[in-house]
Amino acid sequence: MATKSDVSTIVVNTDTIAKIFGLTSRRVRQLVEEGIIERVGHGRFQLIETTNKYITYLRLASENEDSLEETLGYEKFLHERAKREKAELQLAHIKNQMHRSEDIEQVMNSMLSNFRARLLALPSKVAPSLVARENINMIEHLIQDEIYEALTELSEYSPSLFGVDPEEVEDDEEDETEEDQENVTSKQEDEVDE
Repeated sequence: MATKSDVSTIVVNTDTIAKIFGLTSRRVRQLVEEGIIERVGHGRFQLIETTNKYITYLRLASENEDSLEETLGYEKFLHERAKREKAELQLAHIKNQMHRSEDIEQVMNSMLSNFRARLLALPSKVAPSLVARENINMIEHLIQDEIYEALTELSEYSPSLFGVDPEEVEDDEEDETEEDQENVTSKQEDEVDE
């Protein structure tokens, strides 16, 4: 048997629930439609049960909001880390501590093709001076000097060969695309001229 102080059996109407929760009657009906709170009859709610369910709903909504904020915070962290990594790479490029693969390819192709040409020219360059020689040590010494001279070119690596204009690093990808198109066009014109 319920006493006057037992509130667990109190049933109230929609307007009372709206006043307790600080909502409109319409919002209370929406909460019912969403399954957040339940009626015990038409427009009737059990006070304690309804209040507990609404508090649980608010708690879960708050936790989801905190989770969303944590997710957004993590995304911001990832974004800032990526920006920092990009800035570090640009700085290393400006300081000639790192080079673009296109620059390395161009310089190395040039060095290796020059080295190849020197090696291929070696027999015709050395042969005339070796024709009259009979001393093996002298022949060996002349050939070795020419090989060392050719190898010297490979040993002349310098980071300045890959030098970068700091303004070039700040150019956006559109400028690089235009430059690539110009290079293709000039190569095609060179091929046509040949």
